[in-house]
Order: sequence, then structure tokens, then C-alpha cells
Amino acid sequence: MINRRHCLQAIAATTAFPGIARAAWPDKPIRIVVPYAPGGFTDIVSRLVAQKLTTRLGQPVIVENKAGGSTTIAAEHVARSTPDGLTLIMAVTTTLSTNPFLFKKLGYKASDFAPVALTGLTPFVLSAHPALPASTVKELIALGKSRPGSLNLATLGTGSSTHLVGAMFNSLAGLELPYIPYKGAGPALSDLAAGHVQLFFDGIATSAPLFRAGKLKGIALTAEARSPAAPQVPTFAESGLPEMMAASWYGLLAPAGTPAAIIDTLNQATNEALQAPDVRARVEQDGAVAPQLSPRQFGELIERHTQQWGRVIAPLNIQLD
Repeated sequence: MINRRHCLQAIAATTAFPGIARAAWPDKPIRIVVPYAPGGFTDIVSRLVAQKLTTRLGQPVIVENKAGGSTTIAAEHVARSTPDGLTLIMAVTTTLSTNPFLFKKLGYKASDFAPVALTGLTPFVLSAHPALPASTVKELIALGKSRPGSLNLATLGTGSSTHLVGAMFNSLAGLELPYIPYKGAGPALSDLAAGHVQLFFDGIATSAPLFRAGKLKGIALTAEARSPAAPQVPTFAESGLPEMMAASWYGLLAPAGTPAAIIDTLNQATNEALQAPDVRARVEQDGAVAPQLSPRQFGELIERHTQQWGRVIAPLNIQLD
């Protein structure tokens, strides 16, 4: 016997959102597994997207937090889940593009997942104390080379994105700036504003308010174009270091083997959800962009980022297990 509720949901979804071709779906809630604790940016965006997907698909979409292990706990859980479209992960760069190079024993691999939809790309901004006698990339490199040991880089620990983008900068700039580990962006920014550390690669959302308050200055952004969140900060390409291009990606993945029709439905619904004013505003507030990509294009983006970070990590000889 045909499930009446399922039929009504399908009719409602295709009537309200005729652009979405509704795939066959088990009549159960869809879970988006977030690899971080509640309250962070990834969690907030996941919940906004889940709300929009619930409306667009006519089926409950809930968020489940599985933090820890540098996103490996959530990733291993989703990799082992049934590929029926009911379990997704809001993966990040760490999950597929850096963890494979940082852990000898990883309980999952890239081929365990099927890309669904990119939900954002967040560049890094290099920030400095206002008193630092360098305000451009060129001046900063000259200062670092003329006064070895006078500059250092705050990071969020070995293997973190802030460490890796710092290593990328050191390599491209021909510098050997030492890394100072912090347990969070808050303490790192506080010490940077106080002049206890000289430089920090961070997300523009947390740095921009400090730029406006005059507590920090932005040196350059690792993006193709300037950010509306801090339009006064030039890109590294503008500053003479075009190879210094990096961003953190985040997006939905499903277990490998999930039917293509379900993947395509989720991709279209997610891309539409990202165009909702409240979702778009929250993404832009973080200084991120969310280009609409197909599952194939998202997979290609992941592969490009994986190759990029692999080249950065290889000479560092880092192992986190």
C-alpha cells in the first residue's frame, strides 16, 4: 500500500518547488552530521541549510553533532552508514583534503564518500598588529628577511589550517617564521592585538571587526577578489604573490553508493537553499562565497584542494597519530 504521507510530501515538494525533481526516498528524517560541537559557524550554517531542505524536500532534515578526532569521528560514522540518502556529513577541508596526509591510520578514505554540494569557501586573511613596521606583503617579506627571528605566526596547533596556510606562506615568501600554537582563535587574536605575537592567518569574519576598531591591520587575503567584509584588504595576487591562494571548503557528502537521483535532488535543493536571503547573509558574514556547483564539480574542487594541501604538508613531515 502506498504511504499517504510520503505521497503528500512528494506532491508538496514538487508543487512548491517545481524545479526539484523529487527522487525516491525512504520515509524517514534525513540527518546532517556535523563534525564539530554546536554553536560554531559550520553548525550554524548546517542548521540553516537543514531548515531550507526540510521545506524543499517535504521531509524532516535534522542536524546531529559528532565532534572530535579532527572530524574523523563524524566522517567514519557517515562512511559506514547505509547509502540511502538519509545520512550526510557537513564535511570540511580537514576531513578529506588534509587528514589523509596527517594520519597514518585513518578510518575512512575519499572513495567512501559521494560529493553532494559545496556550501561555502572561506579564504584566509593575514592580520598583523598595527604597530608592525610593514603594511604590505612586499614590506613584510623584506622585514622578515632583514630581521630573522623578529616575526612569528600564531597558529591553532600543528596540522591546523592556520598552521598549513602559514607554512604555505613561508615557502612562497622564502621565510622561516616560527609558529606559536594557541588553543583557539580568540586567544590568538587577543595576543595579536596586544602585540605578543606578530602575525596570524584567520577567517575574515573574526578579524574584520578588529580591523574596523583599529586593533589589527589586514595585510592580504588568500582569495581571487577582495572581500566585502574588509574591502580595504588587498589580495595576495594584488600584492605580488599570486600563488598564495587558499581557502577552506565545506559541503555535504553522502556515503559512496548513494543513488545518483538522490544526490542530484540534494544538490539542487541545497543550491537553492544557499540562495535564501538568511542563509546567503550568514555565509557572507563569514567572508565566504558559495558558488553553485554540481556534484561532479564539487568533487573536482575537493581533489584540487587535496592536491594543493598535500604539496604543502609533504615537506613538513607531520603525523598526528
